[in-house]
Amino acid sequence: MLLALTGAVLIGLALGMLGSGGSILTVPILVYLVGEPDKLAIAESLAIVGLIALVGAIPYARKGLIDWRNVVWFGLPGMVGTYLGAYLSKWVPGVWQLGLFAVVMLLAAYLMFRPPRLEANPQKRAPLKILVDGLA
Repeated sequence: MLLALTGAVLIGLALGMLGSGGSILTVPILVYLVGEPDKLAIAESLAIVGLIALVGAIPYARKGLIDWRNVVWFGLPGMVGTYLGAYLSKWVPGVWQLGLFAVVMLLAAYLMFRPPRLEANPQKRAPLKILVDGLA
């Protein structure tokens, strides 16, 4: 239990300092420290990180710093993609899901180490591109 509590504190610190990465930390902690089955841990991590993100967004929403257009264009297809992914996961073994999760973690780590491309005049993204990102 102490390991799980320590893991939860580390997740909160990482989300607070970095603003993301919750599932990358939450799934291994739920599987290896708490002892949750792999498929259940993946689903629980969505709820845990989603709740943390919602609570973290409240101060920004109060200050008017959230672009609600992007939230709708990304969020609604994201919910559809999540539902479809959960439906399709019935036919994918949990071990394969954890393996895919590890590949995504490595890809994210690689992309984070690349130097950022800074644009002089950032443009608003087209709704279709945002929709596709949310669905994926």
